[in-house]
Amino acid sequence: MGGLILDNIVVFLFRSIVRLIKEHRSNAWAVAEGRVVKAYAPGSSQYPTVEVAYTYTVEGKLYTGLSTRAFWLVSSAEEYARQFEPGNRLVVRYKPGDPMASVVPLNG
Repeated sequence: MGGLILDNIVVFLFRSIVRLIKEHRSNAWAVAEGRVVKAYAPGSSQYPTVEVAYTYTVEGKLYTGLSTRAFWLVSSAEEYARQFEPGNRLVVRYKPGDPMASVVPLNG
């Protein structure tokens, strides 16, 4: 049982740190307005996550992206996902010269 709890902590921390690093690295990237396509909590009960699928336009071309956030509890993940209604606006940061690379800071 102790190993399972430690495993959950490691996975949660790893996912959270990776997300924070991506957000930090994208601070100087260009900004576009995006729209939520879908938000859902596909993670298992052992490793709950929320994925937010979104679209954004750069120089007239439509792009898609997916942002993921880890949670400790399934109920927290499901509650967080409900905040992202399809069609809602999002701030999208995309990499200059490579607009397919994007990040949506998923605060909260």
